[in-house]
Amino acid sequence: MEKNGGKTDYSRITSRQIAVYKTDKALLELVDSLKPAGASYPAHIHASGEEDEEGYSLIRLQMVDYSAGTGQKSVSVYANISPDEALYLYSRIFSGVQTFFMSRQKIFGEAKKEGYANVTKLMVSRYETDSAGKKRAYPWSVQIQNGIGIKGKNSNGGTYCKKDSFVSDGAAEIFLTDADMFHMFSRAEAWIRAFEREQTGRKQRKENFGSLYRLLNKELEGHFAGLYQRFEEMGLLEPDEKAA
Repeated sequence: MEKNGGKTDYSRITSRQIAVYKTDKALLELVDSLKPAGASYPAHIHASGEEDEEGYSLIRLQMVDYSAGTGQKSVSVYANISPDEALYLYSRIFSGVQTFFMSRQKIFGEAKKEGYANVTKLMVSRYETDSAGKKRAYPWSVQIQNGIGIKGKNSNGGTYCKKDSFVSDGAAEIFLTDADMFHMFSRAEAWIRAFEREQTGRKQRKENFGSLYRLLNKELEGHFAGLYQRFEEMGLLEPDEKAA
């Protein structure tokens, strides 16, 4: 999408940003990557990688560390979490936990040279005090690492990053207050719920339309059958029309 001079026309772009938090050194953004379940499992609401679905329903965490400068000097990383994981995080923030730790590592994509594939690492934590026992002003930490690792397969068909094979391409960390985290994930919770209401409502509307169509079709068939009989009784139909 371009304007004069080859510049991007941002007025024509619809953002998928749910929420963003910025400091003078970094930013954290939650991005909508939700996708509906396919026709095979409509009650799942969210896509879970089935054959008739376009991948997985996700919330993306994107982070940019510009402490060393902007442009090519900045570091951009991302990690994906499921809608349930986003809602779980929101529930912990809402309940006011004092200590929290969540770690997620995912390896995905086709294995490249020497068996390496893409890896994302995510750590979300909350600690009330630092190592010296002093109360933290920003108790929440979000860390993301992107890189590559050797893909292994376990007995149930899943994949994992083999021990000591991870090579980092970039990392970023950001610190947040309770209010900052609530702002971010309350927005995510609201958007996920809105998406779920829309998907379940769409299913119901589709079923209602199908029922209405069948009812109208039945009524119209009966109506035209009655008209045909009356025309026949009145002798208004030609012989070839009767034969038809």
